[in-house]
Amino acid sequence: MASRSVVVTNWGHWCSTSMALAGSRPIGPLRVLLAVAAVAVLVGCGATTGTTSASSPTPDIASAKQAALGLFVADPSTTNHWIACSNVDNWAACPLSTTVKARLADLTSKGYFGDVGGCGEEYISGTQNGFNNAPQALSAVARANGTVAVVIQRSTANPRSPNLTSVMTLEGGKWLASDLASGTGANASIFAAKPNC
Repeated sequence: MASRSVVVTNWGHWCSTSMALAGSRPIGPLRVLLAVAAVAVLVGCGATTGTTSASSPTPDIASAKQAALGLFVADPSTTNHWIACSNVDNWAACPLSTTVKARLADLTSKGYFGDVGGCGEEYISGTQNGFNNAPQALSAVARANGTVAVVIQRSTANPRSPNLTSVMTLEGGKWLASDLASGTGANASIFAAKPNC
């Protein structure tokens, strides 16, 4: 009866080693030496035995940034004019998580962004009527939890216009904003009790 032993590493690069021993003959000095050498290679490559560790994959920053810029669309009625995607179809086509859509809908239903007693501007664009420049991603930084924070400059015509930070999360294979923040500070997040305008 033949026996077979296989040693496999969980390391997926050039250090991977597979060693098969076949037969039922006694292990000779050469086989012992080969087995010790294989273990040394495995240890040198950082392989573990018996357990595997899962690490978060590195987020695709370029794709997250591109999805965040999808919060804005070119105005089809005016050349070089940009509006928030929410102005087009009540956030249905926006790269927003369901919780962000629900929060925007809740604030809108309470008149938070309205002219009377509210911000007087739409949250995503930070304007009433859009702006005359393409939005630009100033930075995109991957976080340890797998999200990507994308800082977007909205209107360049108004120097007081705060940047919009979109925290992008990969959900179901799509990058969606799981939080939005207008400007900085304790009330920047859309989930603050009274978000910045």
